[in-house]
Amino acid sequence: MTDRIVTTPSSTDQFVLSDRPAPTLSQRYRPLPDGLNTSHYTVVPAHQVRAGDVVAAFFTNGPGIRHAKHVAEAFPAHPRAFGRCTAECQACKDVPFGATDRYVCLDPADERADCVIHFRNTPVAIIPADVAACFPPLDSAPLLPDLFILDHSDYGPYEALPVSRGWGPWNALSITRDTAEQIATDLTISDANRHLTCHWLHDSLLISSDPRLRTEPGRPGHLIRPDADGRYLIGGLWQWEKWAAPSCPACSSDTEEIDIEDDTVWRCTGPDCTRRTYGTGDLDDDQDLPPYTEIDEDGATIIYHGTGEVDIEATAELAAQNTPEDDDQDVSTA
Repeated sequence: MTDRIVTTPSSTDQFVLSDRPAPTLSQRYRPLPDGLNTSHYTVVPAHQVRAGDVVAAFFTNGPGIRHAKHVAEAFPAHPRAFGRCTAECQACKDVPFGATDRYVCLDPADERADCVIHFRNTPVAIIPADVAACFPPLDSAPLLPDLFILDHSDYGPYEALPVSRGWGPWNALSITRDTAEQIATDLTISDANRHLTCHWLHDSLLISSDPRLRTEPGRPGHLIRPDADGRYLIGGLWQWEKWAAPSCPACSSDTEEIDIEDDTVWRCTGPDCTRRTYGTGDLDDDQDLPPYTEIDEDGATIIYHGTGEVDIEATAELAAQNTPEDDDQDVSTA
């Protein structure tokens, strides 16, 4: 589908509804149920969202043209006045004291997420409840796994079943056999090692420490057996860290992973951002990214710095090299 531009009676802004991104490693967007797409979206201020409406996207800042920022997982709204949070979640704590009447809670906290709190007039892309009811329920779409890395390590990310809002870095993750095998391999060469060794005993994984370092000399280690679903619960041996693609240091938009000269870098997905690629969000590190080239619509080769800025001197020099010299051109004679 092409982008849709939507307007509302209460605003002069134009709201651009792009297709919901397909899930990738760096874009963790749970698909909508079969048949639902942006043609079913409408835009309303947050205080007009009704129970059962499916919240699908918010928007970049205005005024003017505002692009959709899809939520990672569309959810049915359960609107309520702000200030009734029984979970004492962080989102509610971040609202300034005395300003509660300016906010609305679109969905209360549960075991996986904090309350969804927004200004009353925040534009929201929704699928009206009566429209959503004509399609399969939201939970019919596959739930995406969470991503984690070993602490202080560049290895991973590793997929695990989604964890609760109260999950901590020492808690266990539920992973597949393939993921457990990859972790067992990476652990021996990562900074998280701490003298740990891994051995497979048929379908069980034994993680043990150097005998000389054990506080309990007779303890062989942690023997992790698969559960009824063939998954492994691993935790308490090192700290897990949740992994997410870095945000753009220029505009804070989401990023997508790309490979340039065998190096993994990140491309900004912001529609108006000039940052094409960059590393971890550290502006100093960005200066060390390798340059790259692209061909524009006129067939000219453009050379970029690793940060995504055009290398004007290198581009001009390349253009000069590709321009035929006068002496090399054929000269017609009468």
